[in-house]
Amino acid sequence: MQVTQTTLAELLEQLVNIPSVTGNEQEVVEWITRRLAATSRGEVIRHGLSIVWRAPRKGRPLIVLAGHTDTVPPQGNATARRMDDHLLGVGTTDMKSGDAVMLALAESLDLDALRFDLACVFYDAEEGPAERNGLKRVLNESPWLRDAQLAVILEPTDLAVELGCNGILNVEVRVPGVAAHAARPWQGKNAVAEGADWLRDITRVPVTSHNVQGLEFRETLQVTTVRAGTARNVVPPEMVVNLNHRFPPGRSIEQAVEGLRARVPKGFGFEVVDQAPPGDVILDHPEMKRFIAGSGASVAGKQGWTDVARFTAAGVPAFNYGPGIPNLCHRADEYCPISNLGVVYENLARFLHREPA
Repeated sequence: MQVTQTTLAELLEQLVNIPSVTGNEQEVVEWITRRLAATSRGEVIRHGLSIVWRAPRKGRPLIVLAGHTDTVPPQGNATARRMDDHLLGVGTTDMKSGDAVMLALAESLDLDALRFDLACVFYDAEEGPAERNGLKRVLNESPWLRDAQLAVILEPTDLAVELGCNGILNVEVRVPGVAAHAARPWQGKNAVAEGADWLRDITRVPVTSHNVQGLEFRETLQVTTVRAGTARNVVPPEMVVNLNHRFPPGRSIEQAVEGLRARVPKGFGFEVVDQAPPGDVILDHPEMKRFIAGSGASVAGKQGWTDVARFTAAGVPAFNYGPGIPNLCHRADEYCPISNLGVVYENLARFLHREPA
């Protein structure tokens, strides 16, 4: 199979036109499964709505390429369309562009000429809660993947190498009050009034920068939802505030929880409702150095969370490298430059192949 920017764009367009909002990935999974099986170039392993393609094993070190097949709901962009060098549509950047490159690599590489044994993981439910992420199931059901020497997550990086990733905490803080008729508020306790000073202060926590192996990671704390009140004429008996906290590599979830709890008064409820650890930075890994030198890619820290964290927690060094544009994720005007598809394909193919004799 000859791979060009045109064939990559056509492949991405096909993927985008198959709806795969989180929880409804069945159609795209069946399409990818049929396509991989038709090549007769390796083994296709199903894990529910996730797929692992494994090239014939030859006793070489294993490298894993990975990407999620689900998207956020479309915003008038359910169908792919081209505009100059751009392909627009839901998932073009996040991250069916990475999936298209993975498929093309699986279908076209000279498997006998690789430096590595190769596996590609197409997994479901990345855009939802971390607990339902399909990669978690795949790593548990195919534990041989944990023996990989390296994993590449083809998340959007706009051709940069993005190392590590911030961890995530979502915490619900419950400010207690006592319900009363709004005409007689002295008989109750208004939860909004009780939490107002704290809410003002917590919304002013500054963004702080952290240096990890020379790369910048920004720590953030944001109020993302606030709920209070049961009726217009009732003093609110409770205010529920969601805190979204992003914290840098090198800090454990337990340490992050402890630091966040210190910012919440003891009389308020505190419940961790979602969590994901940060991903390790692997700038000193020999294969990482080789890829950076061979691709000429710029290097940065990954501000958003990716499954680099899930791989590094499993003991597999991993990094982010993909054709999508990070700043366009989840937007109605999401697009991927077609030229980026070719660059990522060529750099990964060159990295995976042996040096010419």
